[in-house]
Amino acid sequence: MTKIHKIAAVLLLLSALLPVLSACNGKPGTEENPSSDGGVQTPATNTAALTLPYYENDSKNPYFAQSALNRALASLVCEPLYRVDAAYSAHGVLADSLSADGLSRTVVLKKAVFSDGSAVTAGDVVYSFEKAKASAWYGSRLESIASVAAQGGSVIFTLREAVPFAENLLTFPIVRRGTADTAESFAIGSGAFVLTADGLSENPQKAGTSLSVALLHIKNSDNLKNALEIGNIDYLFTDFGDGEYTRVVAQNTFVTMNHMVYLGMNHTNGALQSAAVRTAIYYAADKTEAATSGYRGTAVACGLPFHPEFCAAQGLSQGATAGDADRAHEILNRVGYNRFDKRGKRTNGQNTLEMTILVNNDNNFRLTAAYNLAENLNAAGFSVTVESTSYEEYARRIGAGDFTLYLGEVRLPENLSLSAFFGGTLSVGMHAELPVFSEYAAFCRGERAAAQFAESFLDDMPFVPICYRAGMAAYSKSVQPDFSAAAYDIYGDITLWKAAEQ
Repeated sequence: MTKIHKIAAVLLLLSALLPVLSACNGKPGTEENPSSDGGVQTPATNTAALTLPYYENDSKNPYFAQSALNRALASLVCEPLYRVDAAYSAHGVLADSLSADGLSRTVVLKKAVFSDGSAVTAGDVVYSFEKAKASAWYGSRLESIASVAAQGGSVIFTLREAVPFAENLLTFPIVRRGTADTAESFAIGSGAFVLTADGLSENPQKAGTSLSVALLHIKNSDNLKNALEIGNIDYLFTDFGDGEYTRVVAQNTFVTMNHMVYLGMNHTNGALQSAAVRTAIYYAADKTEAATSGYRGTAVACGLPFHPEFCAAQGLSQGATAGDADRAHEILNRVGYNRFDKRGKRTNGQNTLEMTILVNNDNNFRLTAAYNLAENLNAAGFSVTVESTSYEEYARRIGAGDFTLYLGEVRLPENLSLSAFFGGTLSVGMHAELPVFSEYAAFCRGERAAAQFAESFLDDMPFVPICYRAGMAAYSKSVQPDFSAAAYDIYGDITLWKAAEQ
């Protein structure tokens, strides 16, 4: 990319931001006996101010729960070392401070007690980490942490490699040793509530909350929307992961998640070996159209790989989010793609701009966005078709490097690490010798600011960021949820929720 194009893309990126290895500047309800299909509840003697759903056929133990609903109960019952806000900045809950030394992160604990009155110790944190690491859900989120050890009132975490915002990963629920060994266990935590066979009761060690909470049995996800609309539950978070937009008759707020949609490019393809051609694709792709049309408004366009609300990238332009076919034409002509072969395909005499976008056909959002992007690229002089396959075939093809372009989605970890692209599973098809790889490693070590990494990214254009998906929080008129936590933390700090003014 020329200096002019680079400046136009980043709009004078800030050259000095904070290093990325430290954080950015962090009465009792009773379970009722409702109909399990979301129908009318049996009247209860103690009606809670807030009723939340859970699946009766899934564990309530956060380390064994399979569903997002049941895992979310952990934030009601347990506290983490850190809670991450909507800007992905970590704030200590049970952690008092964190210090870094190479790949070690030492967390000093605050003085705190569990709901049974016992003290929260470093041994409890180690136990909780080991349970989290062994679980399917938390285990993938903790891959960057190799080991943990207790040392007095501190816990030492050892990383496998340098990662940005390591403290953001320390969000797993802390439970008392020995209370979360089986799926049937009711883990003892230090949160606002205590989980029992009958539902939830207030944690006697807490001063009291402004909100009481009850739980509602739900048999399956098909009943959730109905349960909210008829008033049996007060809150529901939908992530539209199935690629279908579901309208809910309730108050709602869209919350941008840490799910990035991107256009993968195979750099071994003749034309895609050129950073200029990859940059032309970047400009031709209308990210805003993909977010609004392809994803039906349930996404936020991005021209850089950073989450739009990421504290480390505050002050940076989001780059080119609207399509610019003229800019793409200009770049292609400048690097010699100003001729056409016998089939009418644009060529430089050696390579043509004939490509295919691979996409899975079981997600309508992604499929529609792929067709939108193909139309954008064709308008800029490329010759692009869409190939839709089953997800299994789609995943196999990507893993084997059998693609020119593909539309993908990745759920980034809580520290918004892009390591999957730079040496991880999503680097397939990319040239690992590109300078952006070493620049990202330096970013992770705190040796580069976000603006410097962004500049390198736009120079090399390893892949094209398209948008970050959003989920929808729908809720009743009786409650005002707090949305200060990152979207993956469905309930966040429940003590911040308030009864709505009537």
